[in-house]
Amino acid sequence: MEKKDLLNKWLNDELTPEEFEVFRTIPEFSSYQKIDAFVKEIELPVHNVEAGLEDLKLRNQIPSVKKDSKVISLSSVLKVAAILVLLLTSYYFISNYTINENTELAQTEIVTLPGNSIVVINEDSELSYKRFNWGNNRVVDLEGEAYFAVEKGSAFTVQTAQGTITVLGTKFNVSSKERDFIISCYEGLVRVDQGDLSIELPAGRAIALGRGDFELNDIHTTEPGWLYNESTFDDTPILAVLGVLKTEYGIQLTTENIDVNLRFTGGFPNDDLEAALQAITVPLHLNYSIENKDAVTIYGEGSSE
Repeated sequence: MEKKDLLNKWLNDELTPEEFEVFRTIPEFSSYQKIDAFVKEIELPVHNVEAGLEDLKLRNQIPSVKKDSKVISLSSVLKVAAILVLLLTSYYFISNYTINENTELAQTEIVTLPGNSIVVINEDSELSYKRFNWGNNRVVDLEGEAYFAVEKGSAFTVQTAQGTITVLGTKFNVSSKERDFIISCYEGLVRVDQGDLSIELPAGRAIALGRGDFELNDIHTTEPGWLYNESTFDDTPILAVLGVLKTEYGIQLTTENIDVNLRFTGGFPNDDLEAALQAITVPLHLNYSIENKDAVTIYGEGSSE
């Protein structure tokens, strides 16, 4: 016997003992019991139906006609209505339930999206998505930075405060911070949208977007360096590089007599300040000094400590 037939017989107290044993094994049985108990607590007004009908007949002088009628129990109607409300409410909350993933400083986290796409969330970042409604809402919200390895055929959109990235079977990195909106594509193709601007970014290319302008660059690595606790750059303005250094190490950074037009290609470790400073300053012919653990000065040639 189908579930709906068992439910109908249960609502009308018509189940046999054998049918009841089957009915109590269905997953929703406990919910039905709670609804039944709730409905039984509802106090309905008591009316003398026969007296009321006779009174109505006398008033309208309607001859008494005996007819067979099928009476539907009001409690059964209330049970069905309550079940429908419960199911609709459950569907609403489940379909809108959002998964939130957060990382602290010096922490990364790996997340598997529906469809088996992998996301590695960088430090001090937040990612959210609707797992149980993924089929109708393939959107990932990102604040901060994350690397995406998208399963082929699994299309979705990464939404940030500064723009959106639409993907299909690709590997890419998104950095969306206060003044930083950089997308690097390592495999496949992504589309980047910001206001009226829409650009398709192929593998081996990166785009840095500002307010009303953008800059395209080549990338020569297969993955972002921060996956290995490194920061990597390709023809990046020196001030942007020093900004990352300051954030990674939480230091007070001062510059003296530096050519702001300098550009840096290379990388530095995120767990050794001395090695990081050497990696930046040596190829650019700069110098540095460390006053204490969290105060650093970088200066150009011709400056003195």
